[in-house]
Amino acid sequence: MKLDVFDFPRPRRPLPEAAPASFPVAGQRVVHAVFGASGGRESPPPRYHDLAITVERSGWAQVVAVVGDVDLGTAPMLRHALDEALGRAPRRIVVDLSLVRFLNAAGLEVLLDAHRRAGPGTDLRLVATTRATWRPLQLTRTHERLVVHASRAAAIAAPRRADEDAR
Repeated sequence: MKLDVFDFPRPRRPLPEAAPASFPVAGQRVVHAVFGASGGRESPPPRYHDLAITVERSGWAQVVAVVGDVDLGTAPMLRHALDEALGRAPRRIVVDLSLVRFLNAAGLEVLLDAHRRAGPGTDLRLVATTRATWRPLQLTRTHERLVVHASRAAAIAAPRRADEDAR
């Protein structure tokens, strides 16, 4: 399994020199864990507190796993990761929001924009399991436009719906 790296530097508080790289501290943002072709772990990317985005391939689906807060400051990072995934034109993109602690209108707009821009051969699926993600989807009725699943496995395995072609 090959993971892609997106380095999103963000001029916030500097990383304390004394803190080990494996422990997040205030002012850090985890962007990606990187595994090389040899399977060994390469040097970790810069870490920040608000958001972590990991992109991996699972069969014919591209999985974008998001951890942290998706707000006005971090939504461009999610947009960039989804742009990269859409550029590969996979059959399915699964956005896993299971570990998202906060999702606001900026994050919802990024998800809807990705859904609109997905080509005819690509469908976008969400995984929303917590109140922090499910409630904003319900309040804005975004769950009626996007396909939402309760688990990543269900989102990957679900058959393509006939009404998705008539977006």
